[in-house]
Amino acid sequence: MNKPDDNLRLLFVYYDSCNALLEAFCEKHGFDYEDARKSWVAGCVGETVCCGDYFFDMDVIVTDLKENAPEGELLKWYDYDTECHSLGTNGCNYSSWLEGCPRLSEDEMAEIRVCQKIVEEAREQLNECVTKYKERGF
Repeated sequence: MNKPDDNLRLLFVYYDSCNALLEAFCEKHGFDYEDARKSWVAGCVGETVCCGDYFFDMDVIVTDLKENAPEGELLKWYDYDTECHSLGTNGCNYSSWLEGCPRLSEDEMAEIRVCQKIVEEAREQLNECVTKYKERGF
């Protein structure tokens, strides 16, 4: 059975390893390691980190380094996945992206954006109509 001191030692080794991986990741992608090292979300080393304007979890960092992902793929994936989520459709994880998983084309994304705009405008019209009748006491 592990003693509390053994567990703490293991945790420090893990945290040091996470920061070493983060440093390699930052160097590869041109992020400022010193800023990133201080930017583990909620201080939880090894979970999610802010690098510049981007947030990456440890799985993305490990995948990127392990697969020696081509330059530029990280941010292409990040932008695609972020837009998919904003449009209410499924994105993909970084590992699947690197393996060439099926993706929406730009035309398909554009069609979803148009439909989303129609829905937003209709929602706005509905809210205006409801507000008008509420103001009259109904």
